[in-house]
Amino acid sequence: MSGERRACNPDGLHLLVPEIAAEIVRTSGTGPGDLVLDLGAGTGALTAPLARTGARVLAIERSPRLARRLERRYADAAHVRVVEGDIRTVPLPRRPYRVVANLPFSIAMTMLGRLLDDRDSPLRRADLVVPWHLAVRLGEATDGRPRVRRWRRRYRFHVERRLPRRAFRPPPSVATGVLAVVRR
Repeated sequence: MSGERRACNPDGLHLLVPEIAAEIVRTSGTGPGDLVLDLGAGTGALTAPLARTGARVLAIERSPRLARRLERRYADAAHVRVVEGDIRTVPLPRRPYRVVANLPFSIAMTMLGRLLDDRDSPLRRADLVVPWHLAVRLGEATDGRPRVRRWRRRYRFHVERRLPRRAFRPPPSVATGVLAVVRR
């Protein structure tokens, strides 16, 4: 069975279904004029509802194939820009921005570090789909590592919700949730 699952999902992507993606964007409070990053944009599950808010959307995708698909889809949308690149290394904005992303689970903590380590970061809010254990650990303040304590001085963390397996195609093998990170 797991071999079949891998064959159907060779990239390891777990794509959000449109209804859940729209709900995550609604909860994020993203609106007209906001600069928002969709990190690991994939097929654009979050990019589409973000674009409908009137925000300026920067969709970052590592896969050339998926990035080209997004570029074609948003070719006429002046407020959506697609960047083909690795979210671990693409330069982050130097002006206030938000993030709404379904992060690759294997690099979720790495990406949190990238977003939160810089004391002068202009990040205002991030709504992130992450493994449930990470959302709970950060949302309930049970992670006492020095790095996380530094983050807590600048940001509030809370768990928005747990996501059902049916929120993804294909369903992931780990429980997931939405972690909100808000600048103090």
